[in-house]
Amino acid sequence: MTYGKSIGKKFYEDGSVRRYPGNTIIANIPRDSEAQRIMVELKRMVIDSGLGDNYIFLPEDSYHMTVIRGVNDQVRREGFWPDTLAKDSSMSEVDDHIVSAVESVGMLGRVRMRFSEMYHGGSALVALLEPYDSDEERKLRGFRNAVAEAIGLFLPKHDEYKYHVSLAYIRIVPEGDDRVRLDDLMGRMNELLRTQSAFETEEPFVAFYDDMLRFSPQRIPRN
Repeated sequence: MTYGKSIGKKFYEDGSVRRYPGNTIIANIPRDSEAQRIMVELKRMVIDSGLGDNYIFLPEDSYHMTVIRGVNDQVRREGFWPDTLAKDSSMSEVDDHIVSAVESVGMLGRVRMRFSEMYHGGSALVALLEPYDSDEERKLRGFRNAVAEAIGLFLPKHDEYKYHVSLAYIRIVPEGDDRVRLDDLMGRMNELLRTQSAFETEEPFVAFYDDMLRFSPQRIPRN
């Protein structure tokens, strides 16, 4: 049995959540939209395939696109932490820094995206997204660059970042017969995504989290 890369970091082996405090900038998928319906359908497809126990599903009301990642309390190392922020800063101070940086740039408005394809990586099963056109791509790229500059942190592969909506974290990597079922499932999910029209996200916001299952637009208590 091979566990996904988030086991031991973001989740326990049984799929229960671990503390993993941080912040990020996300744009929610509109709750009653066709894009939301598609994400729910993708989840149903995984469960119906018999592979549901291999995954830790995100709550359906938590589907979102990460616009740009922030920082995490448990990843205080070079390349993942702002140079202008002491590595022993409290998470409350870190939240202050991120909020101030984003306010200095100004928040991005709604973004028009489209589904690309499914991706099954070392840690998660996600639906990849693409900006609808070159104008949306420039808007996103400009915002991401300005925020990274203000925060004082260009994360590794900043320019290669793939927009996505996470469907589930991998608990147990599908192997053997399960891998065959996964390959078939991925093909069917991609067929579904290819039929979808473009959609618009909700307005992005700075989100605060204590674990990977709940993202709050309001500041949360920090220990």
